[in-house]
Amino acid sequence: MQDASELILPELSRNGRLQGRTAIVTGAGSHGELAGTGAAMAILFALEGAQVLVVDVDRGRAEHTLRAVRAVGGTAEVAIADITVPDMCRSAADFAVERFGSVDVLVNNAAIAPDESTTSDELWQRVVDINLRGAQLMCDAAIPHMRQAGGGSIVMIGSIAGLRGGAGVAYSAAKAGMIGMAKSMAFTHGRAGIRINVVAPGHVAIPMGLGYSGAGWDGEVNAREMRAQAGLSGTEGTAWDVAYTALFFASPESRYVTAATVAVDAGTTEVMPIVMLPYLAGSVGSYSTSG
Repeated sequence: MQDASELILPELSRNGRLQGRTAIVTGAGSHGELAGTGAAMAILFALEGAQVLVVDVDRGRAEHTLRAVRAVGGTAEVAIADITVPDMCRSAADFAVERFGSVDVLVNNAAIAPDESTTSDELWQRVVDINLRGAQLMCDAAIPHMRQAGGGSIVMIGSIAGLRGGAGVAYSAAKAGMIGMAKSMAFTHGRAGIRINVVAPGHVAIPMGLGYSGAGWDGEVNAREMRAQAGLSGTEGTAWDVAYTALFFASPESRYVTAATVAVDAGTTEVMPIVMLPYLAGSVGSYSTSG
């Protein structure tokens, strides 16, 4: 049964940065009180004036986010779609145009991050199908509408796993593929006024990644504290940090930015790992350098 708990929202501003625009956000469903990146973007974009199409494969999750959007006075609708099915992707984009008049922003957020400790061809295909091919299919569905309207913005939600090793192989390959796809599509569709950028979150506190702490540590690990200490600020990131970065790419403020990748990770990927050991060690009862 779907958890009916309401999402807990931080204090959010209303500046009209997406006023009059229509945004499609995939994987925007939610569950319980903690927002994932898709739900956070749907809510924030709606607060900034966008008409939002909440796309998810699960109706209960999609409607949970829809209630949150409407609770803050935003405008949204739901489209239930499996983004690995081309017809469903086209139907979602067409519904956005039918309901709201345009497709101005597409956020390719839907993803899975299964345990890859035991690999198989089936698992590989599933991860790549949803995390990479699904994004391509949604682009194929949305871009004709953007071209007809004279432009638009596509935001890929990648991961630092596409920049550095350490996650599942299929997951990392798919996220790295998103970065390559964004650069190529930005070239292909740039003269049509379509910008394509990538937001690469680090280990932010979202439902999908709360249990991940890495490997090679002995003792009891406070995973959330460890992930906070891995960044240069020593603080934990949230879905809202990702959402605000995506908002910049979605808005006209970034009109001269395309084919870019921005890591939202408190600098985790920009520092030599060994210098962070004293900070990380405090998150573990005991630690071993033997791995």
